[in-house]
Amino acid sequence: MVLPSGLTLPPLPYVVLLVGATLLVGALLVAIEPLVDQRIVTALAPWAALGGVLHALSQPPIYLYTPALDPLFRAPAVYLTTFVLAGTVWLLLSLLGVRRGSDTTITRNLGLVGTAILTVMLVLTAITALRSGLLDPVWPTAAFIGSLVVSGVVVLAIALWRTPVMIRSRYAAPVVIFAHVFDGVSTAIGTDVLGVGERSPIPRAIMDFAGTLPTASTIGSGWLFVVVKIVVASAVVVLMHQYLEDEPVEGSLILAFITAVGLGPATNNFVLFLFAG
Repeated sequence: MVLPSGLTLPPLPYVVLLVGATLLVGALLVAIEPLVDQRIVTALAPWAALGGVLHALSQPPIYLYTPALDPLFRAPAVYLTTFVLAGTVWLLLSLLGVRRGSDTTITRNLGLVGTAILTVMLVLTAITALRSGLLDPVWPTAAFIGSLVVSGVVVLAIALWRTPVMIRSRYAAPVVIFAHVFDGVSTAIGTDVLGVGERSPIPRAIMDFAGTLPTASTIGSGWLFVVVKIVVASAVVVLMHQYLEDEPVEGSLILAFITAVGLGPATNNFVLFLFAG
C-alpha cells in the first residue's frame, strides 16, 4: 500500500461535479495558453498551501465545514477543488490581461491573489484556534522557521556545488526545496514531539526504520525523513534544470506539481499543529 490512509471518495454527485469542473477549467487553460515559465512554480505555491489549509479544516478537532461542503475538502477531492479554484482565478486573470493588452503580470497576480487568500485563511484559522482555547503557535512557528533555515542552507550548498543549476532554476528550485523540507520538518515534529501518527505508508516506513537505529533514543525517528526529503528535492532540482530550460512549459508544470506534493501536506500539518494546545 503506497497511498495514505483516510482517503475516501466523495459521493457520486460530487465526483461528477469535481471531475467535470476540472476538465472544463483545464481545457480552457489549454485553449487560451497562458504564459507558463518557472515563475508559475512560485505563483502556484500559495495555492498548494491553501489546499493544505482547506483540507486541515475538515479534520478533527476543527470540522469547519457544513455536511454539504465537507466532501469537497476531504482527500483526495481537495486536490481537484484546489485546482478548480486556482485555475478559475488563473483564467480570469488571463482574460483580464488579454483585454488590457498585457499578459506579463498574470503570473505575478496569480501568486499575489493566492497569497492574499492564504493569509486570510491562516489568520481566520488562528483566531478559531484561539477562541477554542487550543491555539499553540510554538511548534508550527518552529517548523516554518526551521524549514526556512534548512532550505536556505540546502539552496546555498547546491548553488556553490552546481552554480548553473541555481542560475537556470532560480525561481523554481528554492520553492521546490522549501516545500519538501517543510513537509519533512513538520512531519518529524508531529511524530517525535506531538505524537501524531503518520498516515502515509512510505514516510511511516522510513521513520519506523529510523526508530530501530541507536540514534532513536536521543534524536527520535523523524530526522531520517527530513534527510530523505532534502536528498529527493535536491536531486529533482539538479536533474530537472536542463529540462526546465529546454522545455519551460512542461518542466515548470512538473515542478509545480512536485512542489504541491510537498507543500500541501506540510501546510496541513502546520494548521493541525495550531490546534495542538
